[in-house]
Amino acid sequence: MVRIDQCNKKVCAGAVGLFLLFLTGCGGGSEPVRQQSQPLRQATKSSSNMQAPTLKPASVKPTPKKNIGKTQTAPVGNPDDQFEVVDYVHNFEIQKPEPAAHSKDEFVAMLPTSPGVNSSSFSIVKAATQAEPNQPDPSFKLPDGFTAMKEAGYSQQGLPNRIRCDGDYSEMVLVPAGVSLQGVAAGDANAKPQFSIYQDAFYIDVHEVTLEQYRRWRSEMIAKKGKVPEPAGNDSQSANLPAMGVSYTDALNYSRAMGKQLPRETQWEKAARGESGFSYPWGSGRPLWQVNRKPGQIDPVETFPGDKSPYGVYDMAGNAREWCDDWYSKNAYQAALALSDAGVVRDWMGPRRAVEPSLRVVRGNQKSWEVWKRTGENMRTPPADVGFRCVLNLKSESADPEKAKPEGAF
Repeated sequence: MVRIDQCNKKVCAGAVGLFLLFLTGCGGGSEPVRQQSQPLRQATKSSSNMQAPTLKPASVKPTPKKNIGKTQTAPVGNPDDQFEVVDYVHNFEIQKPEPAAHSKDEFVAMLPTSPGVNSSSFSIVKAATQAEPNQPDPSFKLPDGFTAMKEAGYSQQGLPNRIRCDGDYSEMVLVPAGVSLQGVAAGDANAKPQFSIYQDAFYIDVHEVTLEQYRRWRSEMIAKKGKVPEPAGNDSQSANLPAMGVSYTDALNYSRAMGKQLPRETQWEKAARGESGFSYPWGSGRPLWQVNRKPGQIDPVETFPGDKSPYGVYDMAGNAREWCDDWYSKNAYQAALALSDAGVVRDWMGPRRAVEPSLRVVRGNQKSWEVWKRTGENMRTPPADVGFRCVLNLKSESADPEKAKPEGAF
């Protein structure tokens, strides 16, 4: 982030705002301004009389140092500081101070002459620096059956950004602890009201459980002569498609066999929308698909790079709809908000018992891409387009005797 320490009073607020916008980009969740591809330019005149820059040949040495402070009517800092012209950024001249006079990451930005002002004005700015890679937390230990993907790096808290489940070879991405928005202020009644929720960190599968993964687990259950899960409804299709037509109970048993859990709908929504509560995984704009795609269309997992959330989770707007662990209630969010502490709901787990018999929450949508939409589906008779993905909770949840164990769960 660029920091302005001082600014000549002659610079109008508009010019400073334009300069900051160029260096830092827009805030508020919008896409940052991309760096221009024009070649590096070298100043050819004194900073008090800037002219159009010329291209800097590779063989040309840097412009000789000059005492800019003495040529200005209102210099910033020590008037004897020496500066070296480094580059033009559009109509702003960036100058580098002597290391002896300033920090190595501080620069002078020269603004162009404004109407009615006899000289250019300049300010000292602090450039963004490359942060050191985060280090692993030595006290953190993944459960057995999970391996940190060290090449993906670590979060600020020292947790692996990505892990691999040894049971089904799935890759999982970290969703850090923190507050996020749930629901909408304007939309379907069952997704109101919007509220803030704090959740502990968790990992979530990068994509839905595929037919290949589900078939492998089912074969293992047959070999163990245990209770054999039903085949997926689309079992005859390609292995890299999401397994669909799977009952809630079979999805739950799969997750437990892999040492994981089904996501709570608040976890699913945070993983899809990010902390800011975007309408879609990619933000709040229209989707950009590389080929034609319609809501409800089923494709191999990770087919559409545009359908990727801020955490790197695929196919939450499109592909299969997905089971969550919550009992469904159309008034669930009103009940959650009643439990808020200082306006924030903490680690809410949904209704404690069935509100509408046999209905569990399903996330995803058949008719549009919004990821805040929610429905209830019968846990025993799964629709043909419902699949699932799993999470790994990092904080153990206390047993809740009021939360009924699903029929058929191991």
